Amino acid sequence: MTASTAPTATAPRSPSELRRAAVMAVLTACVFVVGTAEWVMVGLLPELAADLHRPLPVTGSLVTWYALVVTVAGPLVTVGMLRLARRRALQVLLGVFVAGNLAAAVAGSFNTLVAARILTALTHSTAFAVTVVIAVAMTPATHRGRAIAAVTAGWNLATVLGAPLGTWLGHQFGWRTTFWAITALAALVLCAVTALVRPPTPHEAARPSGEVRAMLRPRAALVLAIIVVAQAGLFTTYTYIAPLLRQVSGFTDSAVTLLLALFGLGAVGGNILGGRLADRAPWAGLCTVLTALAGVLAAFTLTSEVRWAAATTVLTLGVIAAALIPLLQDRALAASPEAPTLVTAISASAFNLGVAGGSQLGGQALTTGLTLHDLPWTGALVAGGAVLLAAAAARRSPTTTVTMW
Repeated sequence: MTASTAPTATAPRSPSELRRAAVMAVLTACVFVVGTAEWVMVGLLPELAADLHRPLPVTGSLVTWYALVVTVAGPLVTVGMLRLARRRALQVLLGVFVAGNLAAAVAGSFNTLVAARILTALTHSTAFAVTVVIAVAMTPATHRGRAIAAVTAGWNLATVLGAPLGTWLGHQFGWRTTFWAITALAALVLCAVTALVRPPTPHEAARPSGEVRAMLRPRAALVLAIIVVAQAGLFTTYTYIAPLLRQVSGFTDSAVTLLLALFGLGAVGGNILGGRLADRAPWAGLCTVLTALAGVLAAFTLTSEVRWAAATTVLTLGVIAAALIPLLQDRALAASPEAPTLVTAISASAFNLGVAGGSQLGGQALTTGLTLHDLPWTGALVAGGAVLLAAAAARRSPTTTVTMW
């Protein structure tokens, strides 16, 4: 055997590969800080209510307003920024994000805090969309799913690390400290974007009219419908998973906290799995994972009564929930290759709409006489609808691979 045939797995990475890895880390950090700013509010509500002298349901409206702005305004903001090169758009969005969190940190009244949160929410969907599109543009087409998974890992890290750490800071040093920390981290990410991120092509600004027309295709609408229904099925149960684990499974409050961390741990592995499936067999992978979601939710009706089985189910749900994100995002990009930024932003709105719909459905089920024990099979029925939609979309999809760049 000659030296030229020796394995190259341990060969040093080229400067271009190292630079791409650094850029991917920056893009992941961007999603991490945006996700942390969203999820940390839930843990800060008691401190906000006490400090601003408002009832807890009133301060809870901060979460509602944020979600509504992300869902409704996200696509509109994206259309308005399509003429900007993606790097410039990301810089502008991060600048506004920094300003919004700074305003929250110094807010002197509840109304000012609401305005600051709305300003921050305006950047949410578009910042996520731009980071995904930049990541995919600088990655070989055969690794698109893994690129999406690398960026969306920022969401998982935000829920597992960012939000708990931000909540701890708020409990120890006051809620303003949390927003100061988010502001500082976002400013660092902005500096990193300015220093490291470079356009993959000389002309990367898009034409808004072209992206909007591409979004009107039926296959794009079908993928968005799959996202909404799949998330609704999951969150019919997950919204109420804490009281379910306490009242049905019999776990203590501290044990429930550990189980939610276990869900996040499963999500880290699921994110990697989803990226690999998106690259190798996207439609088959999506249909399989959606079927697994419906099956695991249905089984949760039984496993919730046995503690070790309930814990295993929570871990499995974490894997499935995270695996769906890169798979669904990849199918959205494939459905509208001429509108990558807009379809990614709208898919983020679709995820939020599914979360809201599932939460509402779970709440309605409980008010109409069903119990916490019934929510998993209710969510399983909804997830089954997503399986049918995905199977229909897979049959209608072209057999040839469509590339965006």
